[in-house]
Amino acid sequence: MSKPRRTVAAFSASIATCASTATAYGACISATMNDVHKGVCEKEFLAFKECVQASMKRKW
Repeated sequence: MSKPRRTVAAFSASIATCASTATAYGACISATMNDVHKGVCEKEFLAFKECVQASMKRKW
């Protein structure tokens, strides 16, 4: 498997592991869709980001 495919596969697995935080972030974005602005769902995004980073054992 090529490196880009392995990266996408690992990212997909991480997102699946973090389904609850991804759902919370998506719900926040959906709830504020008509008034989206910088920082509106920052708390939910950071929780999702930290979960994915922990799952992938990588920071970016």
